[in-house]
Formats: sequence, structure tokens, C-alpha cells
Amino acid sequence: MEAAAKDHEPQNKRAKTNRDKSEYLTQAPVDGDSRCHFFVAGKGRYCRLLTKAGNKYCGEHMVVSDSGSAKSATRRVPCPYDPSHSVDLGKLKKHMESLCNSRPPAIRPAFTNIDCNVSLLPPGYAEKSFDECGQLWSEEALAKADARLMVQPGERIYLGTTSSKVFGDLNPSSHEQQARTNSAPLNEATVRRLLRPVVIAYLQSVSAAPENVESVELDDLLELVRLTEDFPVDICTHSALEERSHAKTNPKHALQQSSLIGHLEKRGLLDKRYAFIEFGAGKGELSVYVHAALNPAPESSDSSIILVDRKNFRQKYNIGEQDSAAEPLHHRFERIYIDIRDLDLAKIPTLQTIDPATGAIQLRPIVAYSKHLCGAATDLTIKCLERYQRAGGSVAGVAIALCCHQVCKYSMYVDHMHLSTATTHGSGASEWCDSQRDEFQHLTTMSSWAVNAPTPSQSTDDQQQQQQDGQGADPAAHYSGLSFDQRMRAGHAVKRFLDIGRLAFVRQNLGMKDAALVYYTTRSTSPENLALLGTTTTAP
Repeated sequence: MEAAAKDHEPQNKRAKTNRDKSEYLTQAPVDGDSRCHFFVAGKGRYCRLLTKAGNKYCGEHMVVSDSGSAKSATRRVPCPYDPSHSVDLGKLKKHMESLCNSRPPAIRPAFTNIDCNVSLLPPGYAEKSFDECGQLWSEEALAKADARLMVQPGERIYLGTTSSKVFGDLNPSSHEQQARTNSAPLNEATVRRLLRPVVIAYLQSVSAAPENVESVELDDLLELVRLTEDFPVDICTHSALEERSHAKTNPKHALQQSSLIGHLEKRGLLDKRYAFIEFGAGKGELSVYVHAALNPAPESSDSSIILVDRKNFRQKYNIGEQDSAAEPLHHRFERIYIDIRDLDLAKIPTLQTIDPATGAIQLRPIVAYSKHLCGAATDLTIKCLERYQRAGGSVAGVAIALCCHQVCKYSMYVDHMHLSTATTHGSGASEWCDSQRDEFQHLTTMSSWAVNAPTPSQSTDDQQQQQQDGQGADPAAHYSGLSFDQRMRAGHAVKRFLDIGRLAFVRQNLGMKDAALVYYTTRSTSPENLALLGTTTTAP
């Protein structure tokens, strides 16, 4: 008993230290404090970065510095190619020409097809300008709001301050404020009105709806939502990650990767006849272990692995061989930097073969996989795979761990007909509906409630702290009028409702009749523990 108590001491001490840091960062910096004075609204605290002498803001937040800042002469503006970082206005031209890691290539690859995987474009998208519709396009992350696609490499698009001749005002704080002003607020009446049809549709889909469901109160319906009992639990493992699973202090990533690769093996997809594509690859760690699971022989294997991501990550996972080797295994790994929104798989040369008899181009069968493909990226991936099949390719199978439904986009969701079954506006898959889009945005916001619940791995102190932070059971403490437990169940129902629509689309449009939603790992390992798995019956 004493030994067990000692084991928890470091964890409790770390939790206390983290809480102390959090409390410190919520306090406003005083005059002379070297901390940045920018308040990060999404995190409810001040920026933790330090400032230069005489400045109130750090380098990244100089874009919102006030006129009273001591050294405001060096104006920083958001980078047009990637507004997540900023740059000194006087150095902007050089930054865009040769320094920015997000700058577009001088020659656009053949597999780039702008917005080709977007399900539904807004009215007038082709002919309207950014000045007219820029906010909508930016919120939907469409290509016409992406400077990397709409300006030539090195083109200076600022007009002296933060005004752009292409994109208007690029000050992110003003856009966020405008978006908050234009969007209708969520309140208890709106939450209940939007939740009820979604929860009913979800319960009916998982055969958990009571008789006369239409007459049942929302509070009673939420009691029927089960966090891990609505879909099968199937946690797999694979020997390729056995050593790593035991060696890591925190094995959560290894456990998830092992299960996903185990599911690929279970469905017969670890076959060297296929080309493997990891969407949202990041540093590429999962693909390294897929490669190990294939156990390829250098002289005989035709397998190749393509890693797709829109950013070039630092500290990419070590594949093992150097690019300069005479015959490296790197020739089986190909990195493609592109937004999935614009990716035409059929145009990637690696996936093309020439029929020796006819000289016609044939497309290789592929397996698509990803560990935590955030929000809209999942929908774009599914549409990308559908496009590949329509071009004559074959998708042998998919294994996608789903997450981050709060960043789903209305224009990119795969099945608007499915949305119409549980929203008060919208009539089908081919029509843009602003009212339905507003409802969709509210629903995605509510989906985040599902992962705010404490997991079994959290300490009692952490759970008590959550209660003190206003996440307790008192409905009056939250604008929705729902208790913490009710919000968790409501968020879960919204997430699964969206995933059920994706599942139906994959079964019908990708021909994967056996496709299923499966809990591939425990909730304590990851609260985002659901995967979309499927294979085609016609795979070669």
C-alpha cells in the first residue's frame, strides 16, 4: 500500500506544479514583466513567451501590439503563406522569396487540382472576389483563401501595413473578432433545438432508440448515449511495435500504431502488391512501422509508401537510411507536401504504371491509413479516394483513426444528405444552405464536449480541479443549461452522428460493404479512440 502511494507521488507533484504554472499564466503581466502581454483567449491565459527589452509583446504577437508599445517601429505582420507565424514587414519580400517554409513551389506539381476534393462549394465561388467573400472562404479553408495558391512565389502582397492587395486585412485578431460578431451565439434554447434531432438520429443508428422516441425529453435521450458501447471494441497488436511498446515511458502512440497496423494485417492489407498512402503523415512515424510490418526484401519488393501532409515538419522520423546511400530504402518513401483538398492521387507518377501491351496508364491499388486525421481532413481524404477510384484506381482498404470533429468544415463534409436527416435546414447534397452551415458549425462546436471528460489515467486531483474550474454537474454553470455529464454525452452523440454519415458514404461510394466503425484502443490511451476501417471485395 505504501509503495503504491509512493508511485503516485511524482505524478501528483507534477500535477500540482502544472496547476501552479497555469495559475501564474492566467495573471496579467505587470509593468516591467518580461512576459508577453497577449491574452490567448482559446487557452484562457497569457502567452508564455518572453519579450525583448522595451516591448510588451513577443515576436509572434507583435502583430497585435498597440501604438504605445516601446518599439513599434518594426512592424510585424502575419506571413501571407502561413498566418500562424509573423515576420518583420521590412523583411517580408525576402521571407516570401526564399525563407518561408510554407512558400509554394516554383512549379506546381501535376497532382495539384485546386479544391478537387471539396464536396460543396459556396454559390459564386468561381467569379466572386476575396473582398466579397473572403471571410467565408477563410472559415471554410478553401483554396481561394490560400495565399500559397493565389499568389506567385515571392510576390509581395502587403501594401505597407497589414492591408493586402489580394487578401485585404490580414490581421488575424480583426478577422476573429468579426467572425465572433457575425455568428449567432449558442444558448440553451439553440443547443436543445439542434441537439435533439441529432441525438435521435444517432440512437436510431446504433439501435438504442426507445419506442416513441419523438416524445422522449432530451435529458432522457442523453442518458441512453453510451461512450464505448455503441460500436465494437477490437484492440489489435502487431509485432513490429512490440519492442517499442515496452520501451517507451509513455506508450500511448505505440499502442495506437500497433492496433492500426494490426487491423491492416487482420484485413489482409499488409500486401506488397499495394502502394501505401499515409494521409496527414506529420513526421512519418506510423509509416516507418508499416514498412517494418511489410518486412520487405530490397531486391524483390515493389511496395512503396507515400506520405501526404500540407506542412514540412521538422525532426521527421528517422527511416534508417540516408538519402545519399547508393541504393537506399528511401526510394520506397515519397513525401508529398500538399493540402488534401487539392490532391489528385491519379496524377502521382509513383501510382502510375504502363501496360506493356497497350501502352495505357494503369493505376496501382492502394491502401490508405492515418492516425488521427483531424476534422475536415478525414472528409477530404474520403473524397480523394473516391476520385481515385473514378479515375480507374482501386482502393483496397482504409484504416483511419478519427478525431477533432470541431474543425470539420461544412463545405468539405462528405454527405450533406445525411446532415439533412437531422438538421432543420438543407434539402440535399447538391445545394449550399447558409442556415444549415450555421447549424453545422454549432454542432461541431458541441462535439468538443465529448473529449472534455476525465479519463481513467487522470489523477483524482486533476478531476477535482476540473470540478473547481466550472466543469461540474451544475447546469447553471454552462450556457447550454446541461450538466458536465450531459455535455459529454451530447458531444459524443454529435461526433458519432458525423462518423455514421462518413461510414455510409464509404460503404456506398467506395464499395467497402464491410466498412465499420471500431474502437481500436482504450479511452485511457486516447479519448479519440474510434477508427474507420474497411476493405473492398474487388481488391486484386
